[in-house]
Amino acid sequence: MGTGFQIGPVQIPWYGMFIVLGIAAAALLGYVLVKRCGLVYDRFIQTACFVGLGAMIGAKILYLAVSWDQIDFLRITDPDYVNALMGGGFVFYGGLIGGLIGLALCGKILHIPVGEYARYTIPVIPVAHAFGRMGCAFVGCCYGIPYSGWGAVTYTDSPVAPEGISLFPVQAVEAVLELAIAAVLCVAVLRAVRAGKKPRSIELYLVLYAVVRFVLEFLRYDDAERGILMGLSTSQWISVGVCVGVAVYIGRSRGSYLIH
Repeated sequence: MGTGFQIGPVQIPWYGMFIVLGIAAAALLGYVLVKRCGLVYDRFIQTACFVGLGAMIGAKILYLAVSWDQIDFLRITDPDYVNALMGGGFVFYGGLIGGLIGLALCGKILHIPVGEYARYTIPVIPVAHAFGRMGCAFVGCCYGIPYSGWGAVTYTDSPVAPEGISLFPVQAVEAVLELAIAAVLCVAVLRAVRAGKKPRSIELYLVLYAVVRFVLEFLRYDDAERGILMGLSTSQWISVGVCVGVAVYIGRSRGSYLIH
């Protein structure tokens, strides 16, 4: 599939196109949730901008950290090499951490009750992430293990995935599961609003995504790009930490449920 497609003289990158579509879908869902939950859409957009910027920076930093031994430092003064290095490669958990930092900064700088906005609009994250994974599927990054069953994909013009090898469509599977997580979160948020209660949607999202990511990591084949320790990837260790952290938080909250 290559890195994109041509419309006249313009080259449209697959990943960039899906990111734009993901942002648009997330903004639309955010609008619906904000209106249903009685929040202010302008504040949602301001919060989203801080979170988005923090997520991009965090995702890139973690990617560089886990790919440190693959960076050719002898070419670090080559503008083309640096542009390629900075333009591709992101790790979602780094984006999640960076997004949380951006969220905190937004609250401090703009005095927005960001915790409230995060709880009621958290479904926009898996929606945007799902579109990002669709972009991965088209480009070939984050590719799956060798597999010849139903839904297998074979890349012939990918700058990342091994070519001519039948692979498991792990990116597409994750995209579908992300949309399923978003649907569950929407139900949880709207149910809490109708009941006049505050949803525990952030905790629910973190656990659901951590479980999905932990399992899907076993079906990915780009291990060297993500780091391995005791048979588990960097993302799997983070998933374990997330689940433990949420469990401790809920325990300190006197055993309250993920959804009130």
